Amino acid sequence: MRRFTTCYISITTTLLFIAATTSSAQDLWHLEKANPNRSFGASVYDAYKHLEHKKPTPIIVAVIDNGTDINHKDLKPYIWTNPKETANNNKDDDGNGYADDVHGWNFMGGAKADIDYEALEETRKYQRIIAKYADSTKLSDSERKVLRNAYSSYERGNEERKSSLKYATFIDKNKKAPLLKTGALLFGGKGAVRELSEMKLYAEKELEYNYMNSDSLRRSIVGDDPLDTDNKHYGNNHLDAGDPSHGTHTAGIIAGIAKVDKHNGDWLKIIALRAVPVDGDERDKDVANAIRYAVDNGAKVISMSFGKHISPQREYVAAAIKYAEEHDVLLVHGSGNEAKQLDSAHKRNFPNYWLDSTTRVYNWIEVGASGNSAKKLVAGFSNYGRKSVDILAPGVQIYSTIPGDKYEYMSGTSMATPVVAGIAAMIRSYYPQLTAQEVRELLMKNVTTTNKYVNVPSTNWQAQLW
Repeated sequence: MRRFTTCYISITTTLLFIAATTSSAQDLWHLEKANPNRSFGASVYDAYKHLEHKKPTPIIVAVIDNGTDINHKDLKPYIWTNPKETANNNKDDDGNGYADDVHGWNFMGGAKADIDYEALEETRKYQRIIAKYADSTKLSDSERKVLRNAYSSYERGNEERKSSLKYATFIDKNKKAPLLKTGALLFGGKGAVRELSEMKLYAEKELEYNYMNSDSLRRSIVGDDPLDTDNKHYGNNHLDAGDPSHGTHTAGIIAGIAKVDKHNGDWLKIIALRAVPVDGDERDKDVANAIRYAVDNGAKVISMSFGKHISPQREYVAAAIKYAEEHDVLLVHGSGNEAKQLDSAHKRNFPNYWLDSTTRVYNWIEVGASGNSAKKLVAGFSNYGRKSVDILAPGVQIYSTIPGDKYEYMSGTSMATPVVAGIAAMIRSYYPQLTAQEVRELLMKNVTTTNKYVNVPSTNWQAQLW
């Protein structure tokens, strides 16, 4: 048996778990009290009773994601407005380098179009090396090794996507089968049935865009050099470009925390930042600039539901993370959905709290996903690790906002992350004297642990949480 330590937050005093705005209590399993025989929810309304005589202060949360429907009826009241910017006058009124950034910014857009899909970072790396070593007959042994390694990584990515397409093709052919459709309805609701229909399309796009010349497409659409970190002022204000379902869902989870407060959430504002593609890997440059934008515009919590295996401009991202630490901003990041253990250095996803091989920051919370069943406390897809994952939060069957004034269930560490970000925002609103590091410590020290043996993701093992 493997033993590892993981925690989940269950609140009866000062902390809470809340998901999205919804019209039905049955959709919010994680609002219930923790029940060892059923599920590990939380006493949300009881928690707010402890705050009845306290007054919240305004707080800004930034959501770095793939776009947000800022006009969704349950998000609109919580969307941040730049007080120094005049809408739609095509001017940079506040002089920050971003014209008409009224509610946030899109770092993946240009004058006429926006980027929706990207290649994997492995593909981009391979394409750059191929361009550098165009004549393979003149390569040294060391250069040939670099090329071989890059090609191996590139092919692994392609093989994974080919496997995804093969599986998606099978699903597409059998999506009307009664057993498959019933299972989707039972375990994922109507949203899962829709996803069955879209799965093949997404898989085809994944493979198609992984073969493209990603840097060239970036230059033609956005107009910048993705490797030039000196240029921070690019993009547009198209916050709902492409398919913003993921970002709308994560933002809705945070807004849901404000919604159930007796003040109806008038203390919360959300900055929408688009820096993540619908599929493929985000650019380090965009992530770093989004973090800096959030910090410069007053965010005290940043929610980040994305990650990748390679970070070619890691130092630039690390500098932005350090910048956030210096300005007392808490970063909340999802551990990923690969069911892998992250404690080994070579298994880490990016970004993370390590500035280099020996220095880390403490304004960072790494979040794994817990399930909606006491028998499977750790979500089967969640990455985990005694040293690398700080907290588990509800991440299965989370009901939240999607574009067009609609709602849907989604699962992933992407959902668990804004749960923790929303909790952190609430704490910083009601207890503004606490620093980012103190909020992190408060969350870490006020978790509830369990002695039960639970599933280790992607295995048949059981491990004891302690």
